[in-house]
Amino acid sequence: MLSVKAIQLETLSDEEICQEFASTGDRKLISELYKRYGHLVYGACMKYVKNPEESKDLVSVIFEKLMLKIPNTKILAFNAWLYTVIKSECLMRLRRNKHYDHLKEDIHRLEENSDTFTPRYGDNTQVGNGLTVEAANREEMVIEAIKKLKPKHRTCIQLFFFDKKSYKEIVEITGYTTKEVKSYLQNGKRNIKQFLELHKYE
Repeated sequence: MLSVKAIQLETLSDEEICQEFASTGDRKLISELYKRYGHLVYGACMKYVKNPEESKDLVSVIFEKLMLKIPNTKILAFNAWLYTVIKSECLMRLRRNKHYDHLKEDIHRLEENSDTFTPRYGDNTQVGNGLTVEAANREEMVIEAIKKLKPKHRTCIQLFFFDKKSYKEIVEITGYTTKEVKSYLQNGKRNIKQFLELHKYE
């Protein structure tokens, strides 16, 4: 296999670039795919999520995902395969955004998990079927904290706590390794806790 330096990247087909990347892991090859498809990926994301900032975020997520997927995938038609990746990521994002509309119903799953958050709600936080002002404010803070997480951390937090996926299922859905999933969950929980502590007295 020729070194990347010895290759005129423009002369390679998309599929050849994928083969080279699977062999060498050189990020210049992914950069070449980005040059060719970045704007198209953004346009496709916009059609799904209809939000410029989310679409930009998704472009980054998708090209990060390509680096994980390409070495383990036999790609016969890159264009068609790329669209399946885009569709998968966009639908996952749309499902997750829909869940955010209902986070108030599910926040207790985070509160009750592995001492992630302290202090926990006390017994006196329930008023009828609702929450005290203090508890409701804390829920809003948790929602805001999750939104501020890095995409990888946010995805794993969403899948593990709110979609109740196992480590194995998250690995299959995201393409991350089990070690990465555990790390992203740990970092995500830590960052949420830090956000809550930082804004505790505001």
